Amino acid sequence: MSARFPRALLIAAIALVGVACDDEVPPSGEVLDGGSIDGAAPASSAGLSPTVMPALVGPMTPLSPPNPLGLPPRRIKLDPGRRVFTVSSEMLARAKLGTTLVFYAATVVGFEGEDLIIEGKGGPSYKVHPGYVIPVPDAPKIRVGQAVLTEYAGAMRHAAVLKIAKGRVHVRYTDMDPRTPEGQLKEKETRFVPQSDGFAPGNFAAAREGEEHRHVLLISPAVEGEKKRWFALGYGSAAKLVDEASLSPIPVRFSPKPGETVWAEWVGSMRKATVQSVDDPGFFTVKFERAGRPATVGWGLIMPPPEE
Repeated sequence: MSARFPRALLIAAIALVGVACDDEVPPSGEVLDGGSIDGAAPASSAGLSPTVMPALVGPMTPLSPPNPLGLPPRRIKLDPGRRVFTVSSEMLARAKLGTTLVFYAATVVGFEGEDLIIEGKGGPSYKVHPGYVIPVPDAPKIRVGQAVLTEYAGAMRHAAVLKIAKGRVHVRYTDMDPRTPEGQLKEKETRFVPQSDGFAPGNFAAAREGEEHRHVLLISPAVEGEKKRWFALGYGSAAKLVDEASLSPIPVRFSPKPGETVWAEWVGSMRKATVQSVDDPGFFTVKFERAGRPATVGWGLIMPPPEE
């Protein structure tokens, strides 16, 4: 999700689809087969019997198709009780390429075939294709200075870990306005996904489109035969499919010095800029070529210029 995603739109979306957020997290389940993710479901997966936690699963909502974008088969092996980031049933119901999708903290309560059943908070549970899900590890190893996926008002955000003390993780949100207050998150209750470089769910990348390089958030690989694409979110969190061959990974952490030439995100595109100052950890003031006032960008929105 771009740092330029309008905050008012995010708040309105959270209020509208709060059913996808859960303030009280049930105990996490064990991950089947180490939580492995396969590019395609085995032939037998369609015949799997539904597995659910009856105490948690209420009536299923008929409003949202589990795979409105027609993503290719994919399987994520998760036990009921496992925490994830995914979209709400309301957003699934109207999703198509180009529409805004916001990822929220949620809990898996079962599965049906290859689809996951997501607990509905204040509403019925609903099914979702695994391509719309980013799993959260049960006991992530968090350390100071690390780049992580975590939560802000129930929505998935990117952050830098500042310190860990008295059961709380202090973070700085790097994909939001730098004036956003520091988060003081409960270590055992909040969702954290440690990030590492490369093409991975939750990482940012630059997608080449003609002469432009668009800033995108990677959600899941969409592989069909030899065709490798990614389901991603572009400017304004708009859903899109991008060819992996067009992508350049953006480092999850980057430490340019003042005066260094970089590429930084501006209105959904990566543009050439010069670093003016560094605000550790995770923020940089840059001056774009042929632009006016300097701008502040965080980790995931700044990268070395790609090699020609």
